[in-house]
Amino acid sequence: MPVKKKYTKIRCSYINAVYRANGTPIIIPPFDSTKKLKEYIDLIDALVLSGGEDVAPSSYGEDNVIELENINPDRDKWEISLFKAAYKAKIPILGICRGMQLINVALGGSLYQDIDHQLNCNFSHLPLDLEKRENREYVNHKVNIMENTLLNKILGTNQLKVNSHHHQAIKKTAKNLNIVAKSECGIIEAVENKSKSFLIGVQWHPEDLINNYSCFINLFSELVENAKVRKEENING
Repeated sequence: MPVKKKYTKIRCSYINAVYRANGTPIIIPPFDSTKKLKEYIDLIDALVLSGGEDVAPSSYGEDNVIELENINPDRDKWEISLFKAAYKAKIPILGICRGMQLINVALGGSLYQDIDHQLNCNFSHLPLDLEKRENREYVNHKVNIMENTLLNKILGTNQLKVNSHHHQAIKKTAKNLNIVAKSECGIIEAVENKSKSFLIGVQWHPEDLINNYSCFINLFSELVENAKVRKEENING
């Protein structure tokens, strides 16, 4: 039998969002070892952790409560190591969907493995309609952003509509993170670092909304600006 080849893909919307924010996008492939880790940490000025497969429950010390087919433990291991190294180096970090969940797990938090199975929410965070699910610009529900938070300052509002393409969510929040936004049914939609270094995670996909809702490009612009400041500080000692 032919060997099934593995691959990982990333949507162009992430690349375009970084480019439009005056950053230079670099795609980091997942490796099955951490030998290349330092090279990438030395290369990058900021890190975007993208969406994708479910984070394996074994990464946060749990057994599966439901059957999860869409997991990639090798990617989990690599990205958790990449995040920890970037976090230690105070590299600005933005986590999107899976990326936010992975940040929480890497810092000691846990996840709901399936919202519909474990929570009582009055709407689906993963649209049941296949056409809406494929339309990444489709806004699905409101999120409430807490006032006087960095996210509130960046987006310039305390309530907005977002797209939604996830069935997992943060359960126990890592101690290094503050909850800064929730959905109408109480699910955590955004987190921030408690320390001064730039770290934001959002559950929705801002990279797919920048054409119709200009405030979302601000997340990427803020990431790039923080990267520039850190780089200048390192150059000047």
